[in-house]
Amino acid sequence: MLWQTYSVCKTEQHKKALLLLTLSLSTISLSSKSTESPRRLSSILLPAHALLHPPSSHTKSPPPSLKIPSPTYTTLRITLVHSELLLLRVLGFELHLPSPFQYLHRYLERAMEDVENVGEDFDAWDREAKEEYGVVSGGIMEGRVGRMCRGRAVDASKNYELANLFPARAVALGVVYVVLEDRGLKVDIDVREWVKDVGSGKVDGEDFEEVIEILRKI
Repeated sequence: MLWQTYSVCKTEQHKKALLLLTLSLSTISLSSKSTESPRRLSSILLPAHALLHPPSSHTKSPPPSLKIPSPTYTTLRITLVHSELLLLRVLGFELHLPSPFQYLHRYLERAMEDVENVGEDFDAWDREAKEEYGVVSGGIMEGRVGRMCRGRAVDASKNYELANLFPARAVALGVVYVVLEDRGLKVDIDVREWVKDVGSGKVDGEDFEEVIEILRKI
């Protein structure tokens, strides 16, 4: 069904748009299932159809909504199910892929211990120091540095090289290092030792160096 719909598209641009939209909806559906929060296909298809067919300023009547049941809905539903199966095969049924966000909190807390003039006893810091280094109520990830790390991790996830060619641990550690560097927080030990210490020996040094070079450019 997906291929039949794809084959009737008039231009390559239409074909690409169809594939991207179908892939996006399939990803949303699979993500909800893998996190044990499954959604009915109708709860995905109805909003998507409405977003793709907004009211036009040139016509008085609104565009027709997707009806259930209807031949259009049935076609979209079957297409989405087939697309999910295709995506699962491509991923080898492995949905729990590691993300840099899994390691950010851990790496940032360890990294702060190696910053010049910063000790590991966060509770003993005064209020000004906590605000400066991001150790505030709600945890270090809710502070300035933590929020910057999350922002850079989002940027890294959008970068093709970082998202596909490097382990999530290396990307997370690179994010922490670049953020500390941007904030002027100097690490008081050798960088190679820092990578080994903060990354628990699980981050390859060459991967780390390549990651921070890419992060500095985006």
